[in-house]
Amino acid sequence: MSSNRPASSDRRPAVGILTGSFHTDYSRRIAGAICSELSKDEVDVYLFQGLDASRFLNLNHYVDEGFDRHYYSQYEYSRFVPLDLLILSFGTISAIKQAMPLEEFLRSLPKVPVILLEVETDIPNGVHITVDNYVGMRSCIEHLVDCHGCRRPVYVSGPKGVPDAEIRLSAFRDVLRERGIAVQEEMICYGDFTDSVDGLVEEMLDRFPDADAVVCANDEMAESAYRVLWRRGKVPGRDIAVTGFDNNPPSAYMEPPMTTVRQSYRQVSQAVGETVRAYLRGESPQSVHLSAQLVVRQSCGCPAAPGERGEQQEGSRAPVVIRYRDRNKQLIRDNMLSALMLRNLLQENISIHSFFRNLGQMFHALGTECSWIGLLKQPLPVEDGQRMFLPEELRVHMIQRGEQVESFSRDQAPVISGESLDAVPRWDCPGTKPTAVFPLFYANMHYGVLAVSLKPADMLFYYALSLEIGTGLRYLYMAMDQQEARRALQEKNKILDFSASHDGLTGLYNRVGVMNQIYNYIREHGKGHRFVAVMADLDHLKQINDTFGHDAGDTAIKTATELLRKTLPPDSPLGRTGGDEFTALFLERDGYSARWFRQEIKRACAVFNNAGVLPYFEDVSVGCVTFDYEQVPDIPSLLKQADMELYEDKKQRRSNVIRQTEEV
Repeated sequence: MSSNRPASSDRRPAVGILTGSFHTDYSRRIAGAICSELSKDEVDVYLFQGLDASRFLNLNHYVDEGFDRHYYSQYEYSRFVPLDLLILSFGTISAIKQAMPLEEFLRSLPKVPVILLEVETDIPNGVHITVDNYVGMRSCIEHLVDCHGCRRPVYVSGPKGVPDAEIRLSAFRDVLRERGIAVQEEMICYGDFTDSVDGLVEEMLDRFPDADAVVCANDEMAESAYRVLWRRGKVPGRDIAVTGFDNNPPSAYMEPPMTTVRQSYRQVSQAVGETVRAYLRGESPQSVHLSAQLVVRQSCGCPAAPGERGEQQEGSRAPVVIRYRDRNKQLIRDNMLSALMLRNLLQENISIHSFFRNLGQMFHALGTECSWIGLLKQPLPVEDGQRMFLPEELRVHMIQRGEQVESFSRDQAPVISGESLDAVPRWDCPGTKPTAVFPLFYANMHYGVLAVSLKPADMLFYYALSLEIGTGLRYLYMAMDQQEARRALQEKNKILDFSASHDGLTGLYNRVGVMNQIYNYIREHGKGHRFVAVMADLDHLKQINDTFGHDAGDTAIKTATELLRKTLPPDSPLGRTGGDEFTALFLERDGYSARWFRQEIKRACAVFNNAGVLPYFEDVSVGCVTFDYEQVPDIPSLLKQADMELYEDKKQRRSNVIRQTEEV
């Protein structure tokens, strides 16, 4: 059996681990044990896990939002990684809402060899490694019935359709039936393998108040049973038996210590490691079936073994307590840092480039060795019940390696697909830490994926961080939309402002606009200066319109505009204040005076007319008034004086501007 993505000579083999909800002890422990085992080998490890905070916090009213559709996506993102082998914890994945059948699920994954956990079934190109759930649970039920005389047990099962949950339930049914104890459906409830099934246990005990045992399909749900019983004033192991399955570390430290079934994570991880090595050597390994053993403690009603409550056990608790205390301190610190990170991301006028630059810098501040973010071209809305998608491509917006951070805008982001992996930066980082992959989403909007190098023990923290990044992306896209809307509005306002203050034909200021500019110009230069107010008029516009049409008249007006613009000093306000009337102002200084302007505009008209460009003469009459700064409040009167000078100048204009007529 071989991979369709053989390891190239320039990279290490890559192994993907796919698990379900990582907030359960089992998922965390099995993934951590496998990562620890594979750290002995020169392989890159990628973790794809299906966390869901709404389930972890038992927020049932949020479950209907269908977060699971996003978690399916991160399994499909595995095709963006050059994997050589997949380790599939399908027992945990199938507990997800809207779970797909195994065969359909496998079709969405890379076509590489598969090591299947928790499910004992034959699959193409794969083997399975399983623990004997049936015998393990059967030994537990037999102990309760045969040793403690339990005749009224109730059962807290895992989810329907989950293979190991159904196998354990079948052992419960079989033992009771063989012992002549009737099995009623009402004595079975279906939990989610978490310690958030208090309500189910309460309802079960309300239906069967005389129950003499609560049998749980795993240790975490047994913790819920402990809580419910203590609240009801019942002591596990004295008033009612309680059992679990898995033998997770907390089970030995419960009050009383929990009777459970041990499945050895070390044995499972070692079997996985040996199978991985066999595949990578090109061999064809065989499936493995491991045993499970009953661990008898006091929660079933058995007495404590000699020395079990002695100093040795009490002493062994100290390092465990210290580890959990230190871990809680670290979690508090990390959560504060992540909250600060989100605050820094949600800034005014944020850009995609700065958002991801800040994000990369914050990952470095958290001590992250390496992180990577790829986004879809556009966010994708995903509805409940919708089959998750296979993205065609991802855009790399951030790569962080230690203190080095690269961030990219939409136009600059490198594009990768499942077919072009060798042409882009690797998802992983040098070293032995696995790379975990998290979907990035907010509500039903799916944005892309985060890949980060981490220790499995830090998975929950980075999961929470990915949720905050999803919130940040939601804000970012909203900010981008708002900025675009703001730019469009500003552009529209500019157009409206321009239209309100400018002449549409010439682009000059209109009457209102040029008057504002004149006052601003005078205030800008201030006291001690003299100014020249100008009124100008295009000669014989009516004759041009009547002879050649209004288009020719418009051309004459625009030509007069250019002649005036070129003649006036560059910073002078100039406006069209009537059909053929113009108003201007300039600062009197060396070389610039009223007399100078009259001469220059006449000379400019003569030069233009000598070129013979138009069938008529382009002549401009002008009137100028010079005034001091102190006369500014009386600008209208000054312009009226300039207008009187204009009409005096018009008396000197030619009588006819049509060239052919004058030539005759």
